[in-house]
This record gives sequence, C-alpha cells and structure tokens, in this order.
Amino acid sequence: MQNLSVLPSNTSLNLLETRIVKLMIILFVVFSLLPYGISWDYTGSSALTMEGSLTTKLQWGSLFLLASFVLYRHLAEAVQDLRVMNPFLVMVLIWCLASCIWSPLPTTTIKRAIQLYGLVMIGLSIQLAARPLQMMVNHILYTLTCMLVLSFIIAIAVPSIGVDYELGGAWRGALSQKNELGQIAALSILLWQVKACTEIIGIKPLMLGLLFSFFMLVMSKSSTSMIIALMATGIFHLLRKRYLSSSYALTRSALAFFCVLIVIVYIFFMHESRLPTWQEAASPIAGLFGKGTDLTGRTDIWELVWLEINKHYIIGLGYGAFWLGPDSLSQFVIDVLHWIPLQSHNGYMDILNEQGLIGLILVILTLATQVRLLVVLSRLDRQQAAFWSTILIIVVTTNFTESSLFRGFVFQNVFFMFSMIAVTSTTRRLKLHAEGANKLKQKVVI
Repeated sequence: MQNLSVLPSNTSLNLLETRIVKLMIILFVVFSLLPYGISWDYTGSSALTMEGSLTTKLQWGSLFLLASFVLYRHLAEAVQDLRVMNPFLVMVLIWCLASCIWSPLPTTTIKRAIQLYGLVMIGLSIQLAARPLQMMVNHILYTLTCMLVLSFIIAIAVPSIGVDYELGGAWRGALSQKNELGQIAALSILLWQVKACTEIIGIKPLMLGLLFSFFMLVMSKSSTSMIIALMATGIFHLLRKRYLSSSYALTRSALAFFCVLIVIVYIFFMHESRLPTWQEAASPIAGLFGKGTDLTGRTDIWELVWLEINKHYIIGLGYGAFWLGPDSLSQFVIDVLHWIPLQSHNGYMDILNEQGLIGLILVILTLATQVRLLVVLSRLDRQQAAFWSTILIIVVTTNFTESSLFRGFVFQNVFFMFSMIAVTSTTRRLKLHAEGANKLKQKVVI
C-alpha cells in the first residue's frame, strides 16, 4: 500500500508556486477563523454581516487570484482533478448559483455562490503540490498553534476581548466565541496525532503541543469541542489500521466501543445542551428521553425557521439570502427572540431553508458519495482515508448543532471543501501511480 505522505504529485510546482500554495493554506486558516472583517463585534449587529466588508473581499479575493495563477500554470492537471470531483458536489455548486434566479437577493446569492467556487479553486491548487497531505497538516497545525498562543496572550493581557464573562469566564481569545476556540484546539489535538503517524516527530514537541492544545480546549469551556476531540481521536486511530483482527485487536475493539460511547454522549449533549450526570450515565435511556428540553433556545429558532421553510420547501429561498442580520429576511426571528441569531444552529435546516428539499437531497447524496470515495481511497492510502473520514464525521455530526456545511468562509466548511477535492484528486494520482508501477513490472518480466 502506498502512503501519500511520501508519494509525489504528478506535477512539479516550482519554488515560487510551492510557496504560494503554503501561503494560501496559512491565510485560509487565519481568514476563516478571525472575526468577520477583522471586527470584534460580538453582538452580530454590524453592517458587515449584511453588506460584507472590503477587508473580507480583499482577503479572499487575493487567495482566489493566487489559486488562479497556480491553476493557470498547471491547467491540464487541474482539469483532470476537476473531472473526477464528486459529481453531486458539482450539482450542489450549480444549484447554489442557479438559486439566484428566484432569490429575493440575487446579488447576495451570486456572491455567496462565487465564494464556494473560489474555495474549489484553492482546493484544486493545493492538490498540485508535492505531498499535499503533509503540507496541509503541517501548515494548518502550525497556524492553529500560533492562533492558540495569540488567544492565550489576549485572554491573559486583554480579558475584555479574550474572555467571555457572560459564559462563566470561558476563553475565546482572538476568536469570535468560545466554541470556535474550542474547535481549533480540538482540531489541533487531532492534527498533532496525524503528524505523529505520518512523519517522525520528537516526543517532547508532540507532548507539548498536545498538552497546550488540551489546556486551551479546557479553558474554552466548550463541551461540544471536548466531545469532538475525544471522538476524532478514537475514530482516526480506529480507521487507520486495516482490520480489527490484526495486531492489537483488543485495543482496536476498545477504540470502537469508545467511539460509539462518545457518539452517544454527543447525541445526549445535542438534545440536552449539557453533559450527562453520573446518575444519567448509569441510566442513559431515562436520562435521554425522560426530560423535556428547549435545547437552550434552539427549538425557538427552529419553529420560526420552519415558518419560512414552508413557504418554499422545494426550491428554497435562495442560497445565502436569509441569515444576514438586522433588516434582512431574518428580521422577524430577531423581533421574536430579542437577540440576533445568524444561523438556526442546525445546518441541515439552514440548507433546507435556503436551498430547499432539492438542495438538501443533493447535499445528502454528496456526503454519501464521499463515503464511497473514502472506501476506495482506503484501499490505496489508509492513513489519509482515516484522516479525511474523521473530518467527514466531525462535520456531519457538528452540523446538527452548528451551521457549517456549505456555509461560505466558515472554517469547517472551507476545510471540508478541501477534503472532498483531496480525496478524489489523491485517488486519481494513486491509481495512475499504481498503473505505472504495474506497466513497469510487465516490461521487466518481458
């Protein structure tokens, strides 16, 4: 079995192009995680939410231009990667753009759709580099670590920005909210483990990185992120080996049980918005179904959003046209709740609202096809398949409580878009490499 961490790409980027790709990876992390428009407006009332900011346009526009430069210089290879892309992902992209025809805000819908197309361009350009998995893991990890260090400094030196006292002193650091800080800490924990499995790394930097990431995870007080960190660790190590019947079968069986347990805990948290007590853990059925709950106000939002969905549940309102802050189409939700939500806290409901039943079905088919593609990749490179499978499970799971899937420049959406392109591009290159090796063997035999 070939491992992509040591398998070169079919193209050879020169030094400048390689540096451009590395820069794009670093900047996408920074741009997608720092507050929108570099504005620490925690109320969500900023006009930037509605109109978009010049800063954001310059940020991502510059990345799109850099990606265009790299793709143009290696157009033939990029087109081959484009042809093997998940077909239902292509349909989702087309449907999002087509919704501008009936969207009440066609210009906004077109802009949001262009964002997705730009992300595809960046993802395709990254895959042209040699050892793209190793490059992504290293540069994302180091960038996230720098952001965690910056968040640590801000939380200590400027607590008025870095600490959310309304949520019990939870740290948010340089990010918009504590959950985002928890998410990048959880992802850092996973990436340190992936790095250790794909290359040689000293035990001291590994332990230091893991401990610091875990410390920041704890200080964020994000229960969801803590569950995700545990779940991601268990799933990755469960999937990266070939069979349960192989070496360390007992350990792998324990990991499988651990993953199932973590998923159950997450489901409980999704329903109750808290971790179970010891008494509830001893009687999970009673704990899960014996209590009424308002899901920390989420059901209030869902009831209001359903009123909007019922108006256009087949084709949707229009991609990206609903959650735009004050004086937008979601104003009636703000009027009822007396605060400013920018999502329904259920990504699938948001897809149904903006892209309709047709869009939701296309998204489900995209995810199902991604699973099939990961199975194919696992036969060629199990380490990478395990990593991207873990990302898929994280995104699909968390999207039930936080809207991220096909949601613009949200970090999880950007990373997931890159992962879908990475799976198909990597599989294509590995198959070509295997075919070349077989032809060489046949010539030797002859």
